[in-house]
Amino acid sequence: MSPVSEHDQKRGTLGILAGRGPLPLAVADAAASQGRAVFIVGIKGRTDAGIERHPHTWVRYGALGQTLARLKQAECRELILIGPIDRPRLFQFWPDWGAIKVLPDLLKLLRQGDDGLLSGVVAYFEKEHGFLIRPAEDVAAELTAPVGLQTRNAPKDQDMADLKLAIEIVRAHGAEDLGQGAVVAGGVELAREASDGTDAMLKRVAVMRANADARAEREAPSRTGVLLKLPKPGQERRVDLPTIGVLTVENAAKAGLAGIAYEADGTLIADHKAVVERANELDLFVLGLPAGTSEGQV
Repeated sequence: MSPVSEHDQKRGTLGILAGRGPLPLAVADAAASQGRAVFIVGIKGRTDAGIERHPHTWVRYGALGQTLARLKQAECRELILIGPIDRPRLFQFWPDWGAIKVLPDLLKLLRQGDDGLLSGVVAYFEKEHGFLIRPAEDVAAELTAPVGLQTRNAPKDQDMADLKLAIEIVRAHGAEDLGQGAVVAGGVELAREASDGTDAMLKRVAVMRANADARAEREAPSRTGVLLKLPKPGQERRVDLPTIGVLTVENAAKAGLAGIAYEADGTLIADHKAVVERANELDLFVLGLPAGTSEGQV
């Protein structure tokens, strides 16, 4: 463990608001390995139980007042929001008094797209309660997705043509604050990411392709198509960057895709080594596009 610097002592405990998936724990582990005190707020039924190896608390979905109280009791000054969280739905979101007090503002935010909602949440924690929101990669630089080909397999000409079309689709989709991903195969758009996320989109593609392919039970069709993940143009990049993990690779393989592409420095990879190893095992390519791809700079 690295010694705690005087600068880190002045910054206090690092608070982590944890959503689903492996990233919250990866960020906490990275901070702790640097000697930084961490405190994680996990959401019951959503956040991985692995966070319990660090100082933590559990709150129900909607317990905003309790969340703020716990963060302040832990003397958190800096805050990382990491891991996807589903939009609140009736009978799943039970606000406590802290949330009820700002319910009109919350309802306004919920009428916006995902980026508008997240930008509003960031502003609430910073302007109303004095937290400094930090991007996860400031603490865990190893999560930042690198540029270039990461795997043994490389995209073929058709894959690059599909990727070019996917970039146009995701840029337009993201500009409307509607999603960060799409699947294109053989010059045809198969799916766009919706609020249910990348894995759900890939599962839809797998079912669609299996139903459409009369040969599916007799022979394995060749892999075609690309999953592309990009940040939205103008996105608040301290929260909700596109994420790729081992499960993404496995679902892409089940969907019959040839590979995955993402924007370098605009995507987080949970366990880069494991992602590359699994992609190589499944004969998929993983390709990092230059930074700025989502903004049309390349």
